Amino acid sequence: MRIRGGMAALLAAGMLLSASGGAGEGWFPTWQSTPTPSPLQPDGTVFSFRGGVRWGMGPEEVRGAETGVQMEERSQAEWSVLYSVSRVEVSRFFADLVYIFQQQKLNMILYAFDPAEPAGSYAYLAGALSNVYGERSAGEGAEVVALMDRVYPGMYTVDTLSDVLTWQRGDGTRVFLYRQRGGSFSVLYASPDSWLTDNGVYITSGL
Repeated sequence: MRIRGGMAALLAAGMLLSASGGAGEGWFPTWQSTPTPSPLQPDGTVFSFRGGVRWGMGPEEVRGAETGVQMEERSQAEWSVLYSVSRVEVSRFFADLVYIFQQQKLNMILYAFDPAEPAGSYAYLAGALSNVYGERSAGEGAEVVALMDRVYPGMYTVDTLSDVLTWQRGDGTRVFLYRQRGGSFSVLYASPDSWLTDNGVYITSGL
């Protein structure tokens, strides 16, 4: 069984290598297509993903919300990931789904799409995200790198990301769509706790 390429596999296999006890062969699954609901919620509500997943949930709560989706978990230190064994349906596409937890609380969510998607797929997905989350703005690759470096340093570098778009909800949730070198693209959902500096708690010694 080979490890699938792309960010989802690299995150699970790289960040959590010591938890797996080896080089990753044998535990990362062969991918299939399993339709599941897309993320939709009314404007002005607290962020709710895929019909019930919310920030701060633990891995077991997310498993309970993801009925019909087989999930695997790997963890190391304060971080853990819960990922779908099969690809899930997103808009008109299929993607790898990864939930990222810090101290057992949901902190970020990632969709990783296949690099074989047609060129117009990125524009279509950008339009679909705008339909759900409202007006978009240009983002910076450095923002995505800074978020993911907290989980797995070196996963991304600024020069490997392009065409970064971002949406921000009133509750503080940020959504990033970006291309990666090699033709793949991803959507990263970042909780307020992931990008606000310690959620308003600052270390001020020496300042």
